[in-house]
Amino acid sequence: MKLFGWFKTKFVVWVWNHTPTCAEVSRPTSRALEHPLTFKTRAKMRLHFVICAWCRRYGKQIGFLRSAAHRHEEHEQCLPPQSLPPEARERIKRRLLEEEK
Repeated sequence: MKLFGWFKTKFVVWVWNHTPTCAEVSRPTSRALEHPLTFKTRAKMRLHFVICAWCRRYGKQIGFLRSAAHRHEEHEQCLPPQSLPPEARERIKRRLLEEEK
């Protein structure tokens, strides 16, 4: 029984050292809903999910939100139009250009 605990600990440490951090996993998890990911990225994410219940839960939650949003698209016309004022658009553009420099 001790041997199993030792092996489990070593496995978790190995996985932790060979996968991205939680912050690095959250972005591709969200992106996976819109675009296919590379095999390498998917493999790293799944390996991370083996040891991280929080990231696994995050993936399930955003998957649920996406499916719920698709089920209720018929209510989209009830929402007010979403647009930014022109001055806000210009402010965002300027900020993005500053970040590129």
